[in-house]
Amino acid sequence: MTADKWKPIPNLDKNCFGCGKDNPTGLKMTFESNSTKVRSRVTVPEHMRGWNNIVHGGILSTICDEIMAWSAIYLTRKFILTRNLNITFLKPVIIETELTATGMIKTQSSERHAILSGEIRNPEGERVTACEGEFILFSEEQFRPLNIVPEKFIDTVTRSIFTAP
Repeated sequence: MTADKWKPIPNLDKNCFGCGKDNPTGLKMTFESNSTKVRSRVTVPEHMRGWNNIVHGGILSTICDEIMAWSAIYLTRKFILTRNLNITFLKPVIIETELTATGMIKTQSSERHAILSGEIRNPEGERVTACEGEFILFSEEQFRPLNIVPEKFIDTVTRSIFTAP
């Protein structure tokens, strides 16, 4: 895959607050990758506002966590857990506008550890939020014994994302 061709990433958790298409109160984020980055276009609905017409900072933090987590999952082909997040709010973000979130691996110091960076841009292309996160990476064999997601889900992720072309 060339760095300018974006390919959709399958979404397998239909109830996730960030990316679940069947979650009636969630963000319904979808993702695509060009093999070096992952991006998502998302419009934050009115019920996720802070005061007045501004997107709540917790929602922007969720978008940052989602974009970096999906970047870690897809680009490393590993299961992940977020260890920490650092969010910088650069400009107010208005509800009901299409935002573009992008994430990438900044450094991967080992098979188990990666630092990711991300950003959110408004429709004018202005950078409105910057983020960095530390993620712990797990092979299927390391993740399965943690018993934090159903076995069937692990199998589906492995088949649909990790072994997909």
